[in-house]
Amino acid sequence: MKSARNQYLFPFLMVASLFFIWGFCHAMLDVLNKHFQNILEVSKFQSGFIQTSVFGAYFLMALPSALLIRRIGYQKGILLGLVVLAIGAFLFIPAGLVFKAFWAFLFALFVLSSGLACIETAANPYVTVLGPKDGAAGRLSTAQAFNSVAYIIAPTVGGAFIFRQKQAAGEPVDFNTLIIPYVVLGCVVLVVFGIFRLIKLPDIDSGNASEDADDASVHKAPLIRQPHLIFGIVTQFLYIAAQVGVNAFAVNYILENAIVKDASGESVTSALFAWYGVITKAATPEATAAYVITFAMVLYAIGRFSGAPITRVIKPNLLLSLYGIINCVIILIVMANIKHVSWMVLPFCWLFMSIMFPFIFAMSLRNLGEKTKIAASFQIMSIVGGAIAPPFMGLLADLYHSMAICFILPLIGFIAPAIYGLAYPRLLEKSARAT
Repeated sequence: MKSARNQYLFPFLMVASLFFIWGFCHAMLDVLNKHFQNILEVSKFQSGFIQTSVFGAYFLMALPSALLIRRIGYQKGILLGLVVLAIGAFLFIPAGLVFKAFWAFLFALFVLSSGLACIETAANPYVTVLGPKDGAAGRLSTAQAFNSVAYIIAPTVGGAFIFRQKQAAGEPVDFNTLIIPYVVLGCVVLVVFGIFRLIKLPDIDSGNASEDADDASVHKAPLIRQPHLIFGIVTQFLYIAAQVGVNAFAVNYILENAIVKDASGESVTSALFAWYGVITKAATPEATAAYVITFAMVLYAIGRFSGAPITRVIKPNLLLSLYGIINCVIILIVMANIKHVSWMVLPFCWLFMSIMFPFIFAMSLRNLGEKTKIAASFQIMSIVGGAIAPPFMGLLADLYHSMAICFILPLIGFIAPAIYGLAYPRLLEKSARAT
């Protein structure tokens, strides 16, 4: 047993490094919305299409990626995804130096995210089957912890680099501060590609197929008749819509709630927000808000690392439901828009979001046997929820001139995991009886 664990340790760590890469790419989106609003003067509704281009790529590419991975294997699927990801990162160069247009950055993000979709379609299910079945959820949660570390670093990069200075009125737009982080990302991805090209990941497909044939716990019914999967996909869709929506407009909301105008029209800044800007040496209020997101991501990482140990005391489905309920309360406080107060509550949303994706993913793929790869691709496709929520949230914010109202969409998204967690045992039982 010990030698088997050692055999899988290095491959697990290598695949887990991919979680860091796509976590960085996703977390950088949290500052891009506000950045493009500033430098290209796009509306909140238009900036929401940043997430649409990213998560739309997931929807379009996940199933083709899964079908391709079935033919070429996990490792070649990862290599292909890394190449496409690097191309997307380097497309920021012509987008910023030649075209200098919003659509060009959206195209670069779409290509980049097509590579991420291929990587995630391979890496998530690979981690779940890279070892004993009983440890699948724990392995995925641990791998996702690498993802959360990247979520801490990315907004820090945004605050220190992208938002390091304000653009003066009439001054030509300087895209260099945006291009450089993505060029560095592309170079890092190429290095990771070289490492994956040299190593050999264990081929685990054939062994698992024979195990599944003899395993009575594997559900025999077609995927469409397994409610724990179907409801899991719907829940993931709504949850990702909530997560990405909160991420996309957190900076906008924090600035709007922490800095308000008094009766005389003067801006009044929250004392805590001002103090935080001083200790972080933020150059602008936008940078301070980005550093608030960094603190939120620290909470996110804490939630990820603590999630697996807590499940030794509380069942995963019940923990998922509990965190969903808590986040509903947090979002209600955000929507109440208590000036100089609600922004301080918002970061705790990330603490309770932390376990949701890996728990929903692992719970919905339980006992699917050889159908796991295709089922995983449907889970990845459900990430398209992140493409839909931000534009609608931006539209609501533009219409009502308030960020608070648009958080009604994340509220709906957090209700879903709360319900799924409570209903999960019954759904799994129905799946086991289905024929």
